[in-house]
Amino acid sequence: CTIAGLHKGFYDFMKLGIIDRLPRLLGVQSKGCAPLADAFRTGKLKEAKEDTIADSIAVGIPRNPVKALSAVSASKGSWITVSDEAILGAMRTLGKHGIFAEPASAAGYAGLEEARRQNIIKEDETVVFVHTGHGLKDPDNARRAVGTPEPVKADLSALRHRFKTQGE
Repeated sequence: CTIAGLHKGFYDFMKLGIIDRLPRLLGVQSKGCAPLADAFRTGKLKEAKEDTIADSIAVGIPRNPVKALSAVSASKGSWITVSDEAILGAMRTLGKHGIFAEPASAAGYAGLEEARRQNIIKEDETVVFVHTGHGLKDPDNARRAVGTPEPVKADLSALRHRFKTQGE
């Protein structure tokens, strides 16, 4: 539903003259549940198992597969899959930049990294990453990505000392 909605919004913007072309869309799914990416590649939609930490995108039978697949095709985009390990890595990377993302949202960033490795996205292209879910939605996998935080005494000097001795 999200990718079809993004396409509809961009299409409407183009018709209104707000933008002059549709951006290419990159659909990202977990390797553990990728019915749309598989359908894009094979031309056949099949129910998928739901075996991923990114439970918000673990949808074995997508609600609007025709709209989602059509949106990406119409934008001359692509679908890509990422591993749970790549998702955890993306959670760490985003966290270093102040973005606390839950696994399904981090999957989008992991997909951008993979698309760049596969040269689907070129080095000189401008990219927008849509962050859709906060890390507090799934604190267990946040701990899995970065470990359990150590408590800091509730005063500013203790916090400054922690930053000075352990970095960001």
